[in-house]
Amino acid sequence: MRLTLRDRRDLASKYLLYGLFVLLPFTVAFGHRGVAPWLLLASVPAFLRGDFWQTAYGELFDKAGAANPYFAAFAAALGFCAWVLISGIWSPEHHYALFLYVLAPLLVGGSVIWFALHLTPLWKHRLATAFALSVACGMAVLAFEGVTDGFLRSVLPPDEGPRGGARDIIELGRGVTALAPALFPASIIVATLFTRMAGLAVLALGVVAAVTNDVTANAIAIAAGFSVAVIAFRAPRATLRGLQVTALALLVATPFVAAALPVDEIFAAVSSSAPPALLEGVASWLHRLAVWRSVATEALGALPFGRGADFARAWKETAPMIDVPGATVPLSLMPTHPHNLFLQVWLELGLPGVLALAAAIYWGGNCLLGAERHVAVGAGLCGAIAAIVVSMMVEGSLWQVWRMAAMALAGMGVALSYSITEERAKLTRGRRTHR
Repeated sequence: MRLTLRDRRDLASKYLLYGLFVLLPFTVAFGHRGVAPWLLLASVPAFLRGDFWQTAYGELFDKAGAANPYFAAFAAALGFCAWVLISGIWSPEHHYALFLYVLAPLLVGGSVIWFALHLTPLWKHRLATAFALSVACGMAVLAFEGVTDGFLRSVLPPDEGPRGGARDIIELGRGVTALAPALFPASIIVATLFTRMAGLAVLALGVVAAVTNDVTANAIAIAAGFSVAVIAFRAPRATLRGLQVTALALLVATPFVAAALPVDEIFAAVSSSAPPALLEGVASWLHRLAVWRSVATEALGALPFGRGADFARAWKETAPMIDVPGATVPLSLMPTHPHNLFLQVWLELGLPGVLALAAAIYWGGNCLLGAERHVAVGAGLCGAIAAIVVSMMVEGSLWQVWRMAAMALAGMGVALSYSITEERAKLTRGRRTHR
């Protein structure tokens, strides 16, 4: 049978995605920043389809208004990006293009999610399997690197000596960060297509990768995601609503809580009572406390409009050095970013940025609450969101595109898990009808 142009296009799209899923484990293990261009390539099949533009954006603007939560969430996100652009006027470096760091992952992420929801039943099954295996293999490679102290990275050029090895371990930890939210929908896909034990095995790979790659935040994020996912199996809608409320509460309260942190007292108490081995292990967290208080104080003093996009990076150049218990050298009171996305929004974008982000969280949460889904899909979704919120609170940065791409990758996984569960439900209903 002769293939039409559309058939060839669809076939090329599927093979492109297959190739990308093969590359994903190597991307997170050897260059986590590559997740962003990976996602851009994955969006090509959707952007080349006319029905994508008709359904994804045509219907969105056909029903423009606050009554449509999808439009309201999209409008809030666009408003947030617009304010990032405007804030470049008074930003120290006048980085006007930073709004693209948020807008691009938003649009590209939306396209891969749409594509995952509009596949034929056969390709939904195939691409869901490829996605889950890719995430599992990625975590397996990262776990292997963690157990062997980065063996694969050490045998590949360039050889940068001891400092390069330390850098490699940090990079591997960020690879786990990039893959952690997608771990939960991948586990649900494996459990749906194979067995529950297989799904738990995928989660176990993520735990090993997080624990062995020396980034405590990853272990906390995966633990939080797993705990929330378990709760979501019992009360899916209430759990999702709880996550929405928690994210909004954290966004609003974080600067006020952080500004009141008794950092000096904590430093003194820890220095006098904690053993040296423990001090070394918690030094980075103690440093975060000092950074958070400093950023929160500056952010509240910068209201209502904030200091402008990317102010934190410019502030780093003049920030004082402080002695942190357990640290072998003085550390800057302002690293490249505040290690808290919500604080960064308050600091750089002020009240307009906070309100726009709050609106996006609120309406985006309402979109998810209004969608019907299988309980397992909801559990995977809640686990991914919980992992993302933890990452936002303890290490996230607004201007690292790969972090935004990691969220979109998780969204693609949730969409694929939704697609295969819906197809299975249709088959089950069909069998019952024919009996």
